[in-house]
Amino acid sequence: MKGLHPLSLILAALWFSSLAIIIPDPRWLGLIFLLCLLFRGLISGFRFRDWARQFLKLLPILLAVIVIQVLLDRNNFQPEGYRIDPVGAGLRTGLAVSLRLLIVIFSAQLLLRLDYEDFDLAFRSLRLPEELCFMVFYAIHVIPSATERVKHSLRLLRLRGIDMGKVPLKARLKLYQRISLNVIASLLSASDIQATALELRGFRSSGPRSRLYTRSFSFSDLCLWLGIAAATILLVLLH
Repeated sequence: MKGLHPLSLILAALWFSSLAIIIPDPRWLGLIFLLCLLFRGLISGFRFRDWARQFLKLLPILLAVIVIQVLLDRNNFQPEGYRIDPVGAGLRTGLAVSLRLLIVIFSAQLLLRLDYEDFDLAFRSLRLPEELCFMVFYAIHVIPSATERVKHSLRLLRLRGIDMGKVPLKARLKLYQRISLNVIASLLSASDIQATALELRGFRSSGPRSRLYTRSFSFSDLCLWLGIAAATILLVLLH
């Protein structure tokens, strides 16, 4: 699985995300989430500690989604008054939404392993424009890049002895404002550098193109595509 073509990784991530959106049953969503974890483990290794740490960070959001769905379930509003059903449709909807978030996040992180050359190989295989390749690549990496810059800024504040938890609210908002402006300016500067690098590499130039990085499809790609097709047919027949 580690020798997969970049296009196969992109298609697998899109397949998991599409199933997460289409399928409403939390039981099937749980199965898809397990398949997503299995696939990610085969690609990048079974890093259970990192997965558990990431799940714990998302746990408050997931619990909040479930609680909101349970409280706002329309079946709770009865003619005789408001009555909460903790195991009703609201719980199933909350579990489904939470599993969708997990599947989308874990499958999207597969794409973060790909650099621009990988995206270029994938889009070139489909004969898609290079402009689209650049836009998709930049959109996927802009949020993680901004997150890392924010963490770096907060780390610098801690090294200077500034504890954000002890800073007054007004001063804290001012610090976050400055951090946000710094992050936005850094992203704009990085975009300009990336655009200049693409121009130097002959971005959108006419005529035949030569490539330094090339990769052909392998037997692993064929097995993955056949597995996706078989799993899709099975889900359609059983769902």
